[in-house]
Amino acid sequence: MKKLLILMICVLGALSVNAQVKHVKLARDTSEKPVFIINDQIIAGSSILKSIPEEYFSEMKVFKYKAIGSKVLFVDQQNPGIVTLEIQKKFETKSQSEINKFFGLDNETDIYVNGYLVEDKSLKLYSSSIAKVEVLEKDHLRLKTAVLNILLN
Repeated sequence: MKKLLILMICVLGALSVNAQVKHVKLARDTSEKPVFIINDQIIAGSSILKSIPEEYFSEMKVFKYKAIGSKVLFVDQQNPGIVTLEIQKKFETKSQSEINKFFGLDNETDIYVNGYLVEDKSLKLYSSSIAKVEVLEKDHLRLKTAVLNILLN
């Protein structure tokens, strides 16, 4: 009887361990730096300030409570704000559709920058500011389709 009880406990234990949901990678918000919008056309990270000489800057505005989009990926998202820049210089950029195509996704796939949905599809990304790109698969809870989350440096 003891052997049967021990066997049942081992079988139930093994079944419960194997019944766990597959590990789902949760995206975390690690950004504390604002997003930079250059000439109302290009999204960049804070590294833009170090890479461009001061004489190219003509205007800078800081919006502490403004976000790049209204929809967020993270529950605990802290809004670091937006800085708009007017810069008299050409930049190497990638359009949102080019980035989606590179990762084998549909051209209309949503792109998030530092966890915020980029609602304006005409905005481009400054290539040198892209630090990491995460392809987040649909999970039927939070995401209905696969999306890209681009982290800026």
